Amino acid sequence: MDAELRDSLREALSAEAAGGRWAVVPRRNGPVPAGEPRPRPAPAAASPAPEPASAAPVPEGARPPAPTAADAQGVAGATGSAELAERLRRYRERRAQGRAAGATEAPPAAAGPAAAGELPRGISSRRDESMFGAERFTDPAAPAAERLAAMEKLVAACTRCPELVANRHRTVFADGPADAELVFVGEAPGADEDAQGVPFVGRAGQLLNKIIAAMGLERGGVYICNVLKCRPPGNRAPLPAEAVNCWPYLREQLEILKPKVICALGSPAARTLLATEESISRLRGAVHDYFGTPLVATFHPAYLLRSPGEKAKVWEDMKMALRLLGRPVPGTGGPGPR
Repeated sequence: MDAELRDSLREALSAEAAGGRWAVVPRRNGPVPAGEPRPRPAPAAASPAPEPASAAPVPEGARPPAPTAADAQGVAGATGSAELAERLRRYRERRAQGRAAGATEAPPAAAGPAAAGELPRGISSRRDESMFGAERFTDPAAPAAERLAAMEKLVAACTRCPELVANRHRTVFADGPADAELVFVGEAPGADEDAQGVPFVGRAGQLLNKIIAAMGLERGGVYICNVLKCRPPGNRAPLPAEAVNCWPYLREQLEILKPKVICALGSPAARTLLATEESISRLRGAVHDYFGTPLVATFHPAYLLRSPGEKAKVWEDMKMALRLLGRPVPGTGGPGPR
């Protein structure tokens, strides 16, 4: 890879990797107090130029550190330098046009009888975009189920991440119907999921099944997927290049599904979808906006296995999701207190 492309890729990934990990353009957001509305964030400013490798450490709260040359090489090796350079050019062009337009953001879309505006409002990722732009893997005119089936085959043959390919047994695309109103998004498959090719089938999955049942829903009626479609070795955190490579699959999945509500399980999923570095503790308790679709963030079931005392908070988040769906909250006889 030549030096110019490497430096350009560093700049793009610095904007793409929230906290150096996630494949979306980050925006620094202040705390999201549970139960309180917050102002809409201002349009993102132009990304500063990347620091030289010898520069002093970036102070906490300033901006995410630029990915290393190794990260850049990992992405380039997976996607091809020419293709990546063209994506980078279009990505910069779109961001420049967006800043020039200065369009204002709309509030989260209402779903069911309970409008999102009646609930604590969080942050919006409506203005954020991936450097992969508007590229699509499937025909937008095809039926949703057909598009998802085609994507699953594409993911099964994916070789973008050499380490994941070498260690996986199966890819884990999703579980659920194409017409699901509620979508759960986790971080990555674990050992049980890798063995069966189905998300959330281990201990955390069993707890998620209980949560879904407590909501008065059936697992077969919701859609479940992860940010990554392959298990990271040893269940480690996804690397920046892996998140970049998998992001287009997740983005198109959600675009095809057009759910009424998205539920992000844990910090990695919430940060990826909302383009933020906020912790899950700050993100939960409010309705966020994923390109017009209300999004509720809550703790991952695996965390609840370690911290069962937090289950009450998750139930409050699930009641919020039910309100957004326009469904009754079990035990109250109605859509919940306003």
